[in-house]
Amino acid sequence: MNTRRSFYIILLLLITGSVALAQPLPLTDADLARRYNFIHPVYNRIFNSNGLDSFYEKLFRLRQAGKGVVSIVHIGDSHVQGDFMTARVRQSFQQYFGNAGRGLVFPHRLAGSNPPDDILTSSPVKWQLNRLAHPELPLTPGIGGFVIRSLASTASFSISLKPVNGQPQTFTQIKVFVDDNRSNGWILEPNTGEAPYLLRREDADSLNYIPVRLGIPSSSITLSSLPSASAKEFYGVSMENDSAGVLVHTIGVNGARYDHYVQSSLFWQQLPALNADLYIVSMGTNEAQRSVFKGAEFEQQVTAMIKRIKEISPNAAILITTAPDSYKGKVANPVLRQLNQALAAYCNNQQIALWDLFRISGGSGSMLRWIQRGLVNRDRVHYTVEGYRLQGDLLWNALALGYNSWWEGKFKSH
Repeated sequence: MNTRRSFYIILLLLITGSVALAQPLPLTDADLARRYNFIHPVYNRIFNSNGLDSFYEKLFRLRQAGKGVVSIVHIGDSHVQGDFMTARVRQSFQQYFGNAGRGLVFPHRLAGSNPPDDILTSSPVKWQLNRLAHPELPLTPGIGGFVIRSLASTASFSISLKPVNGQPQTFTQIKVFVDDNRSNGWILEPNTGEAPYLLRREDADSLNYIPVRLGIPSSSITLSSLPSASAKEFYGVSMENDSAGVLVHTIGVNGARYDHYVQSSLFWQQLPALNADLYIVSMGTNEAQRSVFKGAEFEQQVTAMIKRIKEISPNAAILITTAPDSYKGKVANPVLRQLNQALAAYCNNQQIALWDLFRISGGSGSMLRWIQRGLVNRDRVHYTVEGYRLQGDLLWNALALGYNSWWEGKFKSH
């Protein structure tokens, strides 16, 4: 059996769950359908999948060469901010293609918001805050969709990564996103006892971040500002390592809509630093809170978002996802149904890759079945941890199926 055919069969076995692994991959669609009989696995695939060919090619090269990094950036609203869905995708990709690090992290607790459950933060001072869902406020959010600001002469905070599945999360390379005030400086201290690093913006004039390479792998850092009368602003930090593999960056903001991201200029200035090979865009729930759906206006906002992505990352693939079902009061939100139908039509017209979660999960009114299984929070808009992890398993399976189909086409062409 030649090497390429062997690789394909191994990957296919992994996706179908036929090979026992120390850390099993998410359930297959068949398993999920037996366990959750209200989902529709027949729809769980990537539509307009040719749009992901460049991404699949990069994954293939990564696996074959055993070197390099493939970067995924998942942009969205509150469904994404908690990272439960995206974490499943991250863990699955990294289990097979290699772990290149945790990716973008923000201290949400210091901004009065909910963080991913593998992030711990603390600070002895209070911070001003904002997120891009509130463009009317004076503080400008950055790459993570948030900003924290301190007026204290010195300010500090710590960020730690908790173990995942019993395995520590460490990093050796850091991209620190801070304000560009040249009078400000920061001290970065790893938790390894390694000597502190002095960070200044003038040392990275050509970048939108300050790069740091640690001498010892670390799982925690403390950032402290040098004494200064100027305000200190922090936007996020990408925690990476020296291993070949996949990075999955989570950028989720409670209350966010397409137009909020489009209007956030600093976000677009800093976003290229993540070197995305694939953007996953997941929004629509907040747009659907309006009483009337304005299709032309919504399409304009989506178009503007895609245009901005293509401007900063012309070689990256783009995948749009529809929003899951939600309720308004005691009934399914009818605007959400209209919005998702319009979003699917837009993707088909523009030949943009689409993952139709709304249809996969059962469509309008399907949330009742999710509620009955304890997969939905009391607000009937957000899902439980298990609900989001189910969605993450479905997304991984769709991407894995797309990769297998792409690889089979490549194999047959040779």
